[in-house]
Amino acid sequence: MKWNRKGHGALSAVTAGALVLSLAACDQIQSLWKSDEKTNPAVGAVAQPPVEGKIEVAKAVEIPKSIEAPKPAIDENKALANKVKSALGEDPALKFLAIDAVASNGAVTLYGTANNRALREKAARVASSVPGVKSVRNELVIVAGS
Repeated sequence: MKWNRKGHGALSAVTAGALVLSLAACDQIQSLWKSDEKTNPAVGAVAQPPVEGKIEVAKAVEIPKSIEAPKPAIDENKALANKVKSALGEDPALKFLAIDAVASNGAVTLYGTANNRALREKAARVASSVPGVKSVRNELVIVAGS
């Protein structure tokens, strides 16, 4: 490849200048490492050594009550439905049936299946015996073998 003689001298001068600047910067950095006085070149001041034997403890900050997370509201309908489901699950004859309970202002509706009419009526009696239940709507469907 042929060298272009016109720009070759300018390129050499730029390269030489960059080399001189980088070497000067290296010397300045090495002089900072080797010096006994720890000076900050950005500030120009001598750094103070840390004070020995003095520990400061940060003061605790109280969190105002308005910032604390609010407690979630208790859904009384879900709580009542869960109580009814627990009561149905505690009965040995009903615990294997697929029965769901939904509550709305004390009125409980039972959904699902029962093997016979006696189990359907027993589920309604158990649900009505739970404290807080005002009425029971029995929507259980009788399916043999359910």
